[in-house]
Amino acid sequence: MKQLSFIFFLTIMIGCTGQNVKEDNIPVALGNDSAMVANGYEVVELHKMKTGHLTASFQVNGKPCVFLIDTGGGGTLIDMSKKNKFGLEPLGKREYAAGIGSVSSLIRTSAILQVNGKEFKSDDLFMMDISYLNTEFRKTKGRQVDGVLGTDFLERHKAIIDYPHSKMYLNIEPDGENQMHH
Repeated sequence: MKQLSFIFFLTIMIGCTGQNVKEDNIPVALGNDSAMVANGYEVVELHKMKTGHLTASFQVNGKPCVFLIDTGGGGTLIDMSKKNKFGLEPLGKREYAAGIGSVSSLIRTSAILQVNGKEFKSDDLFMMDISYLNTEFRKTKGRQVDGVLGTDFLERHKAIIDYPHSKMYLNIEPDGENQMHH
């Protein structure tokens, strides 16, 4: 369980920029998907594991990918062992991040993430060995994950998690940025 907690503390240490979150008028229409879509949000179905962790299905470079949703993690990670599956290339040198009781190596990468047929480029991804997460999830017959969707991504896309309806709403083109390819 220490290793499972480690990812949450480790990801806080990467990707944190100290930026202030801009307050916006967020539509209060949770559970009403058409109202959320009309307000510029994409609807993402969430899956709750026995452990209480939430996951979401995306595609990375056109391949199916299951992300663990980490609302406290500063960085978005893809399991290092999945780099060939997703066609990921390292960008730059190996970096290191310290967490509770250990140090892990990270490699920056870039990919196209896709959800519900909409694509957006992400240059803020890291590859890291997160196999220990799946080891822990196997013990509870939990869903196996390919990566961790961190606060960097969630904030940038103004994520709203609707726990009662097991959905997440993402603004795929935040602040007029045209990162999305239709």
